[in-house]
Amino acid sequence: MRVVVSILTVSIVLASCESIFQPTPISTLAPSTATAAPAPVSSSTATITPFPTVILNPRVIILAENLPEPDDLLLGPDGSIYISDVGDGTIRRYTQDGKLEVILSGLNEPEGMVILSDGSLVIAEQGGNRLVRYDLINKTLQSFLQLTNLTSQLGVDGLAYDAQTQTIIVPDSPNGTILRVSTDGQRVSQIASGFARPTGAWVEADGGILVVDENGNSLSRIHRDGRIEKLADLSIPDDVIEDSNGNIFVNTIGDNAIHLILADTHQDSILVSDIIDPQGIIFDTDGNLIATDPGHHRLIKIFIR
Repeated sequence: MRVVVSILTVSIVLASCESIFQPTPISTLAPSTATAAPAPVSSSTATITPFPTVILNPRVIILAENLPEPDDLLLGPDGSIYISDVGDGTIRRYTQDGKLEVILSGLNEPEGMVILSDGSLVIAEQGGNRLVRYDLINKTLQSFLQLTNLTSQLGVDGLAYDAQTQTIIVPDSPNGTILRVSTDGQRVSQIASGFARPTGAWVEADGGILVVDENGNSLSRIHRDGRIEKLADLSIPDDVIEDSNGNIFVNTIGDNAIHLILADTHQDSILVSDIIDPQGIIFDTDGNLIATDPGHHRLIKIFIR
């Protein structure tokens, strides 16, 4: 899905206080006359933006651009950012010293990623509706878990890692369920059902699991006892993360925005709007946000600290 817009607007709500910055118009990300989605970008043209040369706003910068169709994100142990790209089937790594490199190619619409204790990556392939495992040291790729899709929906999307139980949380997107998978891919259990199309998950400190339901237009929490609590109505949410204070960040395709839902008041504010088809969102090592802006073929950073 692509909706073309041209102005990026920022409204920041700091987690450490209740001060709310009003949205401020900033530099355009696409020509204001655009009436169709940006043309596809070749994988060979992906470039970094020298930090912080291109500044869209004092609180938003571009880290990389000319990415074909960047999707999900993962923060590595060394602070590197892994970027899955459904446009050219690659996984790229954006290093802390500003290098952008392809580490894996030939994937079938790569989406969500988690990193295991041995340093290997588990990657969701939406095109094949399966998980694969990539050994970063030996550079070997192998099948990890084949999922079943008896619907007409797209395959698996996002992934989350539960460090407490050392398992992988898999929103089984086409089938509307949430699965828990062992790190060897051999044991699979269903922990929730009844979603329209769950695409992103986040494991909370107390063991609860936040889930965004793309086709259900909602954010929910799966409590440890299995109870599902709806937290918010959102327009085609795709991914979700939560900070240490309980503030929740959700990117939404329907209104091309990143939302912030405050922990104490549950107030829903738009943090960034008018990016095109936002997909991945993570915290970096400083607690700021990194997000993909696929419609503009960019990786951006949003300062909230």
